[in-house]
Amino acid sequence: MKLQQMRFVVAIADNQLNVSNAAKALYTSQPGVSRQLRLMEEELDLVIYQRKGKQITGITVQGEYVLAGFREILQKVGEIKYITKTMTLQQDKLEPQYAIAV
Repeated sequence: MKLQQMRFVVAIADNQLNVSNAAKALYTSQPGVSRQLRLMEEELDLVIYQRKGKQITGITVQGEYVLAGFREILQKVGEIKYITKTMTLQQDKLEPQYAIAV
C-alpha cells in the first residue's frame, strides 16, 4: 500500500467519482489511476467504489471507511512533512555560521 495509491483513491471521491478528472487533478493518466485503484482493492480484498460497467457510481460502506482512513493518513503525513521541514529550517538558523579567515 503506497501513499500515491491512497491519493488516487481519495482524488476519485473528491472529483465526483470521475477517474479522468481525478487523474487530471493529480497530473497523471486515467489508466494509471484505474490500475492503482484496482491494485488497492485487490490488496485490501474489498471493493471501494461501486461500478456499473466501467463507470464508478458510488462508494461502498467499506469504501467510506477506507476513504476516511486514507484522508487521516494523508493529513498526518502532510503534518509530519510540515513539522520536520520547519524543524530543519529552525535548526539551520540556530547552527552557528563559521567563516574562515586567512
